Amino acid sequence: MNIKHETFENDGLKGIKINDWEIHSSHKPILQNKGIEEYCQCLGFNVPEMLFGDNYLAVKHIPSGFSINLNALDALKLVEKGDKTSGMLKVKIAENWTKKSIEKNSSITKIVNPFDWTFSTKYNGTLLNEKQVKESEIGIDYEKLKIPEPLLFFDQNVLFEDDLGDNGVSSLSYKVRVMQSGFFILMRFFLRVDGVSVRIWDTRIYCSFENNLLIREITRKQSTFSDIANRIVRLDKDDEDLSMLNNSDFVNTLMNSPEFGSNEQILY
Repeated sequence: MNIKHETFENDGLKGIKINDWEIHSSHKPILQNKGIEEYCQCLGFNVPEMLFGDNYLAVKHIPSGFSINLNALDALKLVEKGDKTSGMLKVKIAENWTKKSIEKNSSITKIVNPFDWTFSTKYNGTLLNEKQVKESEIGIDYEKLKIPEPLLFFDQNVLFEDDLGDNGVSSLSYKVRVMQSGFFILMRFFLRVDGVSVRIWDTRIYCSFENNLLIREITRKQSTFSDIANRIVRLDKDDEDLSMLNNSDFVNTLMNSPEFGSNEQILY
């Protein structure tokens, strides 16, 4: 199968047109004060330290008009705030982070307190029409994805990141790759609170051009920090360097089975 395609890149926007699909990935600078203030007022809480509010991934099926978009604002809208945060991670560094964040954004006055200071979000992408989603017994064909294929397009991007007051990391990012057989997207929320907890919440989207099937797979994993750290030490008894905890791909290999998982078929 040889499908015609066209790649493009201009002013921070790059992507590909292939088989009735358009994929756009936007790379813009970190938001400055005005953009940050707009986000804070919209959300009701202080935003992550590094907010790439103009970054996004947009995927559109031209004939049907179907589209799915990955962006920071919609993701942060799902961060819990108010009374809902009673069950969130409560440690001393949360108070320190909150004070530090408010000091950095002292001009912001309409701040909801409390909110989930880890920015944990169960965001799975923004669909044009949620009615197009249904549960599916069909999952992503990972064996097919393992077959070597030339990449027609690849990109990776960050939507937001915060170091939680030098006590870990909270980030949302995505990767996309396009082949002759279809495209695959991984959006990952990665949280590491040092000494407390590790979370990896993944959304994978796979489209097979062969059968016009679009699958969205959602998995959520969580472990204690000590459990993950101990596994790293056991991998190499002579090296107790925990710097690999910054690598979410590596940490993912040490996590237990998902606490939550679902497959969905998206109609277009």
